[in-house]
Amino acid sequence: MERAYYIDFLRDLLDPDESVRTDASDRVQDFVNLLSETQARVAGDLIAMLAPHTESRGALEALLHALTDLDGCGKLEGVDLSPLGSIPKSAIFVEHREYMEEFAPHIPGGE
Repeated sequence: MERAYYIDFLRDLLDPDESVRTDASDRVQDFVNLLSETQARVAGDLIAMLAPHTESRGALEALLHALTDLDGCGKLEGVDLSPLGSIPKSAIFVEHREYMEEFAPHIPGGE
């Protein structure tokens, strides 16, 4: 993936505006096949680190879905999903449960 576009994507993931972060998460499916192994790992690590600090249900769903997109293309290898274990149980709603169940084997104490 082109470096400038990738850097813009990472900046959007870290933007203070939650709608910008959500939009960035949603865009992963558009370019997941273009990511190098390193780019996918960095993006996946960042997404996993952001998830526990996301207050919006929709934004959390977008982040978890982005991780699923990476996984669906075999690009989740090496990504540290342990931060997902820090998502407060009160923040996990029905739309998040399937994702959390899918990632549980990769989260210490998640099984």
